[in-house]
Amino acid sequence: MGKIAVALANWNGMKYLERCLESVFAQTCAPREVVIVDNGSTDGSAEWIADRYDQVHLLLNETNEGFAAGYNKAIAACSQPFVLILNTDVFLTPDFIEVTLAALAEYPEAGAATGSVFQQGTGEWLNSGFFLRPQMRTEHSANLDRAEAVFGCSGALILFRREMLEDIRIEGQYFDEAYFSYGEDIDLAWRAQLLGWQARFTPGAKAHHVGSGSSDERLRFVDKPAFLQRHLLKNRYLTLVKNTSTGVLPYVLLPFILAEPLVWLYLLLRLPWRFPYLLLALADTCRLLPTALRWRRQLMRRQRVSAAYIRQVLRRV
Repeated sequence: MGKIAVALANWNGMKYLERCLESVFAQTCAPREVVIVDNGSTDGSAEWIADRYDQVHLLLNETNEGFAAGYNKAIAACSQPFVLILNTDVFLTPDFIEVTLAALAEYPEAGAATGSVFQQGTGEWLNSGFFLRPQMRTEHSANLDRAEAVFGCSGALILFRREMLEDIRIEGQYFDEAYFSYGEDIDLAWRAQLLGWQARFTPGAKAHHVGSGSSDERLRFVDKPAFLQRHLLKNRYLTLVKNTSTGVLPYVLLPFILAEPLVWLYLLLRLPWRFPYLLLALADTCRLLPTALRWRRQLMRRQRVSAAYIRQVLRRV
């Protein structure tokens, strides 16, 4: 049994929970704790967990507080030096924890690790590590065969070193709860990089991911519910404001400014009936800007790597 905790946030995940949890309890490196935060589910999944799994520490939220808040609460309830977060629509192979834990043991400078994920929606294997383009878009490495350093790990499944989580926490939060959902993994990864923590992809750790299980498996941005699209748009701006250090700003800002009008033009042409609502993402950003700037000041005071290093990491696409 490893010094591992598993943290999940559930929102109406009844369709996937049994397979997900059975894959967790079948691990060759068994977790010492499993914590699930239920975000106000209405499908009976919270009651099902309570009836079936005495070994699960179940915490109940009255409403859906979002991915970020749900996982923050679950992580905070864990006491082990390593914490695996995964979505309820992710099913692990039996040695996933063992393999990712070995990667963190081999690279003490790494605070996060992930593996190869079979994407049910596309029928393809994916490197679950990602790199970040200056336009605030993630891109997954084509490498599926060799271990490598990556910019960050997809929030669907990450093994975290608890030491890193505590180091990067700001105002008591690991993930920024202002994000609600989508993009909080990018924000956390960039913050970790600024504080000198790396992330690792290890191909031997494998999992199956349904994808967007809590939103009826709608993978594409244009197919997602409007309120999630609004959060995603808003979160891109918050990530840029909070994490772009002065030495990186010229490298990031110009590509972002050039690409951004095309994003909004696409939304106008593709989703004209929804466009006025999506524009509220700009108002959301303005409302949250004071807090984002406060987080930025705290982070920049502690930055441990050079702007040249961050530019290099951003360039690796």
